[in-house]
Amino acid sequence: MSTHIDLSKLPDPNIIESLSFEDIYETRKARFISLAPEFAQALELESDPLNVWLQVESYQELLLRQRINEAAQSNLLAFAKSTDLEHLGAFYGVERVANESDDEYRTRIRNNTIASSTAGSAEHYRNHAINAAPSDINDVSVFSPGNGEVIITILAKDLTKAAATLEKVKTAVTDDAVKMLTDKLEINSAQLVEIDVTADVYLQDDTPRSVFDELESALRTAWQQQARLEWDLAPSWIAAQLHKKGVRHVDIHSPSGLQKMSHAQCAVPGNITLTLRT
Repeated sequence: MSTHIDLSKLPDPNIIESLSFEDIYETRKARFISLAPEFAQALELESDPLNVWLQVESYQELLLRQRINEAAQSNLLAFAKSTDLEHLGAFYGVERVANESDDEYRTRIRNNTIASSTAGSAEHYRNHAINAAPSDINDVSVFSPGNGEVIITILAKDLTKAAATLEKVKTAVTDDAVKMLTDKLEINSAQLVEIDVTADVYLQDDTPRSVFDELESALRTAWQQQARLEWDLAPSWIAAQLHKKGVRHVDIHSPSGLQKMSHAQCAVPGNITLTLRT
């Protein structure tokens, strides 16, 4: 699993300016009055043409400053989107693949810059594994028990393509330009650990039955989006996904405790049994 800084949690950079139409307008108005105090009374009237002109100019300045903010953001990995992000990727030698989201592409760009300077490290192998089939891989873990042994585990997005994805990764990481001479590589597909869920659900009095009927589907969707290698499944997480608007209370009967996953394991939903209680 990756242990890098979460870009979304970084503070806003100083180059990005906080904008306020009122602040811009009041600053312009005060400056105008300091240069032409005879117009101060006229500017007290919202309908005065001079006041209207100041508001229009202030709004135009607001738009300009916002465009400057956006231009600055387009050069930062945490904020760049679409083709701006692709230009950043080109600078680092990482090309977007078909159907790759901005977030997925952003992660590959970041990982590539780290891995390029740490040959033989976990991030080195992880990056090359993901780049072998970026649109087919959900997660990669790299673990070394010692003695030069390196275990690479692949979690495929589409389990029907897991074998083909694994072969692509094997070809990539065992290439002489990637594999360290003294490393012994073992490349495996993730071990999927099915977790059954049993829960009682209590709805608020005015909540329609349809809310309950959609809970299992919502839980499976959230689970699929969250699941990664070494992701520990907590009953509290399950309860949070089931506690939608209109749900009064949820009792989780199974799993009864934290389900811990190893570097080679991924928790996936098994049988989900939800019972509506009153």
